Amino acid sequence: MNLPDILEFIAVGFKADRFKTLMSSLGIIIGVMAIVVMLSVGEGLYSGVSSQFSSLDLDMIRVMPGSAHFGGPGAGNANRNPAEPAKFTDKDTKVLENVVGVKNVAPRSSANVVVAFRNTNASASLTGVDPDKEEDLKEEVEQGRFLTGSDYKSIVIGYGVSNDLFRMRVTPGNKIRLYYEDRYMDFKVVGVMEKSDETSFGAGPGSSADNVMYVTHKAMEELKGEDNYYYGNFQVTVYDPEQVESIIEKIKNDLKRYHKDEAYDATTARDMLSSLMSVLSMIKYALAGIGAISLLVGGIGIANVMMLTVKERIREIGVMKALGATTRDIRIQYLLEAGVLGVVSSIIGIALGVMVSYLIGSLASLPSAITYQSIVLGALFGVVTTTIAGVYPANRAAKLDPIEALRAE
Repeated sequence: MNLPDILEFIAVGFKADRFKTLMSSLGIIIGVMAIVVMLSVGEGLYSGVSSQFSSLDLDMIRVMPGSAHFGGPGAGNANRNPAEPAKFTDKDTKVLENVVGVKNVAPRSSANVVVAFRNTNASASLTGVDPDKEEDLKEEVEQGRFLTGSDYKSIVIGYGVSNDLFRMRVTPGNKIRLYYEDRYMDFKVVGVMEKSDETSFGAGPGSSADNVMYVTHKAMEELKGEDNYYYGNFQVTVYDPEQVESIIEKIKNDLKRYHKDEAYDATTARDMLSSLMSVLSMIKYALAGIGAISLLVGGIGIANVMMLTVKERIREIGVMKALGATTRDIRIQYLLEAGVLGVVSSIIGIALGVMVSYLIGSLASLPSAITYQSIVLGALFGVVTTTIAGVYPANRAAKLDPIEALRAE
């Protein structure tokens, strides 16, 4: 038997029992569709997060207390003891400013506070800053002005605090009250930041970049009312982004003199991006693995259907062997039947997967990206699964004795 004859024979068999063909291919269709959808959504998340991080400053180093390194070079540094986070003061500011290659050191501290405006309360994030060290923030003010070194009870609020937290807009000149634990202070709004381009994946109330407010460290110290005021982190800018890793090592070594038995770390946007991309890659392929389980179930279904087909077509196999079909011909026919079923099912599954991916992207506001990788993997898994599922039934059919097959009822 030549290949065209075998394919024609397979087509006639599919057409003769359309319902059985549909039911046997349904598992493969769903499995391939699941793989394409899962990979597309995972790739969309990967690309979306990557594009957001690509806008971050690669010349910025964040120095913080505790073990907060995201990975990359220096991740295994032994100067970390989670039980004793470092307590940063002005002394550490001087240390960092003296590191060769450092352009600017901006100390910051933060706290979650309750904002009261016209008898309405809302949650937001408050950051204490040194206005003389925050040139980038000054350029992001949309209304009014940024803080100055002499400001005490003045505050600059984020776009979200101004426009979204209250029924009325909060504008420069308005007064707001901030509550921190059992303490409160009144502030005059002097500026509003422009709307941030940052995405809000998983951001809860008060955690969005647009819900951040800024005061001077003097005001933050009084609001907290703590016996000792410590900085939460340093935003360190370097002259040459190519020297970031070597400067990080210098920072860690110089801080060791004052924080020998305390934990501190230094990270960059590149560290965070590398670690996050690794996690997202694992999530993407884990999602595809879930779809592969559907394919496995579909493959078992096809194996069962083809075993039933062998039993139903015993006489037919006997006639074919009596007319000269070899064991190899019978085996090839059943393997091709499974393979063709897999190809057709994969094409349908890919088409449905593409449609569902776009539907999810538009209705659920989730990023999705159809890639050649997801399509090829979906098709490959579909065809391979059905072909493997057809091996045992094909061997059973090929080994049938023609005389016994012709005697079958």
